[in-house]
Amino acid sequence: MATLKLITFDLDNTLWPVDEVIRRAERRCGDWIAERHPDAAAIMTLDKVREIRDLLLQEKPGYVHNLTALRREALARGFLAAGYCTNEAGRLAGQAFEVFHEARNEVVFFPGALDVLETLADSYILGALTNGNADLKRIGIGDLFAFQHSSESIGKRKPAPDMFLAALASARVRADQAVHVGDHPLEDVDAARQHGFQAVWANLLDQKWPIDLPDHPHRIHNLRELSDLVALLDG
Repeated sequence: MATLKLITFDLDNTLWPVDEVIRRAERRCGDWIAERHPDAAAIMTLDKVREIRDLLLQEKPGYVHNLTALRREALARGFLAAGYCTNEAGRLAGQAFEVFHEARNEVVFFPGALDVLETLADSYILGALTNGNADLKRIGIGDLFAFQHSSESIGKRKPAPDMFLAALASARVRADQAVHVGDHPLEDVDAARQHGFQAVWANLLDQKWPIDLPDHPHRIHNLRELSDLVALLDG
C-alpha cells in the first residue's frame, strides 16, 4: 500500500457542529439590520430571507455552489423589497453579510479536534474540502492546513470530483496516498472512495448510515480516535 501523505477534512459537522453556528449568525445579522435599518427589518425577517434564498436557488441552481453569493443576493433582494435602490441594497447587503460571516466563523470545536489536527499536521499534509463558506484563517487554524478548497473556489460541490482532484494537485500526491475525513456519507465518504481516496466517516452526530450506500468500515465517533485509525490506514 502507498504511504499516506495527505489527509483532507470536511469542516462543518466534522470539526465542529454547525447548525447552531448558522442560527446564531443569522440572528446576529438580523439584529444588525434591526438596529441600523428598522424599516428594512420589518420586511427582512429570518423566514423572509430564507424564502428569498429558496426562490433564488430555483431561479439559478448554480447558487448551490456559492453560498456566499446566494446569501448576499438574498439580503440585497430583501433591502430592495424594503424600498432601497439597487446600489444601496447591494452595499447594505455586503455589510450585513460581513456581520453574518464573522459570526459564522465563531465555532466551537468537537472535543479533541485541535489536538488531533496539531498531531497529524506534524506528519501529513492537511487540506480542507468544504461545500460551505467557513474561513479557516478567520477561525484561527489556517496555519495547520496547506490549502482550503471550497465549492465557491472550485465551482462544484462534493460529491463531484473537482474538489478532490484539486486537493491532489495542491498536495502533489496520488489518490492512493490520500484519506478524506468527513461527516456526510454521500458527499464525503462515498465520494472520496469513488475518486480513489481512502475515507473515514466522522460520525460525531450519531447519524445512521444510508442503506443504499455500500457499508463503510472506517468510522469514528470521537475525533480523538482518528490518530490511531490514520496510523492503521498508513499501514
